[in-house]
Amino acid sequence: MTVRTILKDRDSKPLIEELRGLPNQQHLTHKARVEIETVKDSEIVFVDGVAIAFRRKGELAPVLTNTSALDALPRIIVDMGAVPHVVGGADIMAPGIRRVTGEFGEKQLLTVVDEKHGKYLAVGKALTGSGPLAAAKKGKVVENIHYVGDLIWEVIKPKGPASPSSN
Repeated sequence: MTVRTILKDRDSKPLIEELRGLPNQQHLTHKARVEIETVKDSEIVFVDGVAIAFRRKGELAPVLTNTSALDALPRIIVDMGAVPHVVGGADIMAPGIRRVTGEFGEKQLLTVVDEKHGKYLAVGKALTGSGPLAAAKKGKVVENIHYVGDLIWEVIKPKGPASPSSN
């Protein structure tokens, strides 16, 4: 069981400023209740009870349920054969990529989606810019930093009505 810590104002203000640097998060205010939940080597940041981002090794990235931030990031579309690997935590390899949308530089955050449903599978960090990445035929091109099924996902995943057929 993990514990959420409510931050005091003096700690939450700089964090809110940092969160506002993520795409489409300018609506966050200093009046919000900010909580941190530590999961292994990451901290998940909740604002007013909603998971917004996570921090690992000092870097902030949006969580997979924060679609407003994810929608604004460049995306890598992978073939369906890559999906089990991506959601198993594997880095994204050039041969599995179908399309790249948006411009990005090395180390920039991006999202990984499947080609069939366009669902967010992972948040990654580009190992190369969008130009060389689109031309790459082999090798690792995106570091997988957060994916469906990881420990962060287990904490933040939508808790909808459970049905045996939902997958």
